[in-house]
Amino acid sequence: MSTLFSILEMSRRSMQTHQAAIQTNQQNVSNAGNRAYHRQVPIISTTESIEHRGLSGLGRTIHLGTGSALARLDRKRDVFIETQIRYADQRLNQLEEEQKGIQQIEIIFNSLSEDNFNSTVSDFFNAWETLAQDPTDSAFRAEVRTKAQAVAGDLRGFYADLEELQPTFAEDIKIRVDRVNSLLRQLSVIHEDISSVAEPTEAANLLDLRDELVGEIAQLVDVRVIEQDNGTVMIMLDGNPLIQETEVNELKVIPKKPLDGAMDTTTAISEQLVDVVLKQPGQTRDVTIRGGAIAGLLRMQDEIIPQTLKNLDRFAYTFVRQINSVHQSGRGLTGSNGQSLFQFNLPDANGTVSYGTDETAPPESQPPSRVAATIKMAPEVAGNLNLIATAKGTARGENENALEMVSLQNALFFEEGTLSFTDFYNTSVASLGGLSDENERRVNTTQLVRDQLEARWQSVSGVSLDEELVTMMQYQSIFEAAARMMSTIDQMTDTVINRMAPR
Repeated sequence: MSTLFSILEMSRRSMQTHQAAIQTNQQNVSNAGNRAYHRQVPIISTTESIEHRGLSGLGRTIHLGTGSALARLDRKRDVFIETQIRYADQRLNQLEEEQKGIQQIEIIFNSLSEDNFNSTVSDFFNAWETLAQDPTDSAFRAEVRTKAQAVAGDLRGFYADLEELQPTFAEDIKIRVDRVNSLLRQLSVIHEDISSVAEPTEAANLLDLRDELVGEIAQLVDVRVIEQDNGTVMIMLDGNPLIQETEVNELKVIPKKPLDGAMDTTTAISEQLVDVVLKQPGQTRDVTIRGGAIAGLLRMQDEIIPQTLKNLDRFAYTFVRQINSVHQSGRGLTGSNGQSLFQFNLPDANGTVSYGTDETAPPESQPPSRVAATIKMAPEVAGNLNLIATAKGTARGENENALEMVSLQNALFFEEGTLSFTDFYNTSVASLGGLSDENERRVNTTQLVRDQLEARWQSVSGVSLDEELVTMMQYQSIFEAAARMMSTIDQMTDTVINRMAPR
């Protein structure tokens, strides 16, 4: 039944409830700058009523309220928005890693030559044109040698720098994979702690830690997250579980296996390139990583740099074959038949060297690997300038072969006879620049989407200091009212006990 003491108890409950609500407000304010924190909202509910029968109820039983209590703390979140943020992070981190890699390649092509490679090639043909004016001039012949060595040197430099750059992505992949595994192990510990809590909703701080770890994993690989009823998550990669409850399947980095010649590089470089697989009990399983920072690094290692190297090989191979074909058809000052002006190493079972003009050599559309890495001026010609073949006939000073060499500058050898040497190089560099511009636009677009999702996340889960202040003032007013009520009940009790007692 209702008594002064029951009203006093109701005031006490109200004060305790709203004191806890104010403490929750303070917790929100304290974590306003914590990106992983989800705003907590106290849910206040009425307590169980009591039956009362009396005159006020005209003989009927009525239920009187007994106050309020803090039912739970509601962790504000929108699962759909958080899922979209993870997908945006996966895409954004992949594009950013690709963009950084492409910019490194552009630096190599922009900084290696004082001017650019087109000027180097043009200077080579200009030196031949000058030599054609006086084939007997030793200074002109020395200039041809210098420019030929410059072309070969630039090609070797491009290739060497790209080969040195390629394994750096493999090192980054190893670091990121180690980070994924570390996050999975941390998440397993968090899962164990969450499972020890009676109700998952009571583990708000643990759930925040869980979501923070999941978000960082999603930045590295394209995972699918499935939330379980007990507060844990199952993380899937390419249809395979990375973690379920406390059981973890870690990723593993292994040496890359050549596939259809796509990774046909030197043995030393190939051994430094990597693949990522999934470790499972007693076996490893291949996985395809399509998003996240690791996907961007893998694409740089497996696609973009190999394609750039292939373009260099294609240029070098065609250049050597065409130049050598003309040079071998001419004669030098000594009247001897022309030799190859350039050479490159093509290792085979016998360890021989091919000059790229024989009938059995691969077609120019399928250049051997690492031509650009090994191209150089033939030592015999470099050591004896008289062997530079400027003539077709035996007459001293004849320049027909030199003029034919000059004509190669504008000849169309690439893409079904539509591109010259400089055109093909320009197209290759322009393609790289186009890829960079496209990636930059996609980064900006994805970042814009990410920012919009972040704003929506903040509206749901973020802490608004103004809103918390208003709510805190409301709770404070209720607390003060309950305190006054308790003071009033205390006075009423004093009247009943001390002033209504018989004297």
